[in-house]
Amino acid sequence: MKKYSNILKNKNEQSVCTYLGFLQNNISRMATNSSNTKALVAVIYTIYATVLSAIEIFEPYWCIGIVITFIGALMDAYYLALERVYVQKYNVFVNDLNKGKLKTIEIYNMKPKNTDFKYEIVGLMLESITSFSIVGYYILFIVITILLKFI
Repeated sequence: MKKYSNILKNKNEQSVCTYLGFLQNNISRMATNSSNTKALVAVIYTIYATVLSAIEIFEPYWCIGIVITFIGALMDAYYLALERVYVQKYNVFVNDLNKGKLKTIEIYNMKPKNTDFKYEIVGLMLESITSFSIVGYYILFIVITILLKFI
């Protein structure tokens, strides 16, 4: 019974609640950054396509659309990878809290790393780039760019 009451005490501590709030805010911020990146790429790509349509010279500049799309997809993958890191950090923290295995050193650990792997975020970016939220969105810009090349 004592272990159970200790867990409930930890769940109600202000530092635990504040830390969970920090993690939730970071998760929300990364999701917002991802959607802002998509909107930014759409605006930049629209300006690019409009300028190409106005000057009616597509052939030498069509690859710029691929570059815009690739940079946008990388930025989006970065934010999605960070979002996944913080979701995993949140879930591990809550699981440890529920099991009574919470270590005080884990509270306020906001580093976007879950392992000791030096390039963890790069690996997560490569994994994130295959997500439908990225592939499904940016493939449209690549198809439009290819169509512009052949018009």
